[in-house]
This record gives sequence, structure tokens and C-alpha cells, in this order.
Amino acid sequence: MEIATNYILDNEPCFNLSELNLQSPLGLRRFRIYMVVRNDKLAKYQEDMGDAKDFKHDQIRIPGGVIDGEKIYIEHTVNELREIADQLKLTSFDKRELVGLDKIKT
Repeated sequence: MEIATNYILDNEPCFNLSELNLQSPLGLRRFRIYMVVRNDKLAKYQEDMGDAKDFKHDQIRIPGGVIDGEKIYIEHTVNELREIADQLKLTSFDKRELVGLDKIKT
């Protein structure tokens, strides 16, 4: 079962941040989803960012921690992952180069 929360704090531990296109009653929307640590468990918070077609950048997932058995290790806060996401959206690169597809002759 997934735990949800209706608020997050800038300085609280954040397991990951995702920006995903998800179906909603309003159509395909872009959501920013945070997984934060509450009482040693992960809790989900999501924000509707608007119509998915209005976003030029790709969907993203940014890890902020890891799970090792029963223990959750966190390296980043909500605000740190938010800043990383904002920087990623400003950075442009050829995705084919990232996976080596630019070296394939067509």
C-alpha cells in the first residue's frame, strides 16, 4: 500500500523526484512526484504541473537515496532534488550521443 501526504517541506529527506506524463480526468498531464521519508516510510506527494503537451523537456526521474533491506538511506532533500530537476531542464544534449547511437552509420 502506498502512503500519501498532502504537504512537503523544502529541507526534508527526499528519496526521489520524478516528472511524468500521467493520464488524469483532464487528459494527459505532467506531474512532479516526490517520495519523501515520513516515520521511516516513503510517502508520495504529487503536483499537477499542467498539460503534458506544454512541456518541451523529457520526463525525468532523479534518485535521492537507496533502500538496503529494511533501511532507507537518503542523500538529498526536497529542495536539492528540485534544483537538480530545474538544472536538467536547462541542459540540452543529444540523447543519441548519451547511449552511443551517434556512432552508428546509417
